[in-house]
Amino acid sequence: MKKILIFSAGPAGREVYQLIEEINKKKKVWKVIGYVDEKLSSKIKTLDKLKVFSQKNKPVGKNLYAITGMMSPSLREKIFEKEIKKNKYKIPNLIHPNIHIPPCLKLGIGNIIFNNVHISFEVKLSNYSVVSNFCDIGHNLCAQDFLTIMPSVSIGGNCTIEKKVLIGSGAKILQNLKIEENCKIGIGSTLTSNLLKNSSVIDYQRKVIKKNES
Repeated sequence: MKKILIFSAGPAGREVYQLIEEINKKKKVWKVIGYVDEKLSSKIKTLDKLKVFSQKNKPVGKNLYAITGMMSPSLREKIFEKEIKKNKYKIPNLIHPNIHIPPCLKLGIGNIIFNNVHISFEVKLSNYSVVSNFCDIGHNLCAQDFLTIMPSVSIGGNCTIEKKVLIGSGAKILQNLKIEENCKIGIGSTLTSNLLKNSSVIDYQRKVIKKNES
């Protein structure tokens, strides 16, 4: 089996561990060596029956793989650039076994795709992206590095997404749109027009419809 380290033992890292376990249920591919988490390693030695390593004592070697599930595009970029790539770990794609992978899918490295994701035809995911549960990825999507798609997102066909974009849970992206670099789309938002670089969109209604009687 291939040996792999998970960088960060927070909720996203533990979700990645769960994904790896689900992959292994179908076919034994991965042996998880442990988590790498500097802050947590000073408090505990094990989590989920795995070792928790600090940066100084983490295993290194040309045959080791490494991944991180951090949801923040900027933090994920930092870990890949300063820890994983710097230490010359191999970088896998992790894809839930229940997903149909179209033969025309173009996939780089370091991508994580969780369960119950629908991927249409002629989709391109570059590198280091995370696609969470129950997402619908429309045809001809062209996405650059460090994209984060949170659960239950729907992306229409013929969209272009530049690097370091975060799309919040339940958001809907209409077809034929372009989202430029470093944008954030809030929970439950519906995007109907192009989004310029470094922009944020939040239109989720947080209203009190009726107060409960005491």
